[in-house]
Amino acid sequence: MRIERACFGSERFSTQTVLALIAGEDSFTLIAEEEDDVVGAAMCMFSSESGEGKIASIAVLEEHRGRGIGKALLKSCEESLRSLGLSLFTLEVDVDNEAAVNLYTSNGYLINGVIEGFYSDGRDAYSMSKSAVK
Repeated sequence: MRIERACFGSERFSTQTVLALIAGEDSFTLIAEEEDDVVGAAMCMFSSESGEGKIASIAVLEEHRGRGIGKALLKSCEESLRSLGLSLFTLEVDVDNEAAVNLYTSNGYLINGVIEGFYSDGRDAYSMSKSAVK
């Protein structure tokens, strides 16, 4: 929750949502540690029926950004989702979060469109996807 609060403020997942993503049979959470301190986290959901893996969140504490931690978390998410036999990765990202949009596009994600008013304060999000096939 410390990562959620620090990185997403009022748009953070609730404690209940985070616990559900950690404990769910159709979800998982990864963390990035430096010197026994959690500095980043990623949460994913998946559906074997649809073959889709969704990256729900990737967050890195501000003072640890710019060192490849977000990219490493993204790659770990993809490897974990791919190991489940999924064929498509999806996510939503704030259209104004240039760093995150660049992370995803530079790693093969395509913008499928804009979801207007996606966030509770009315901000828009890009819907993005990537084929899981290497």
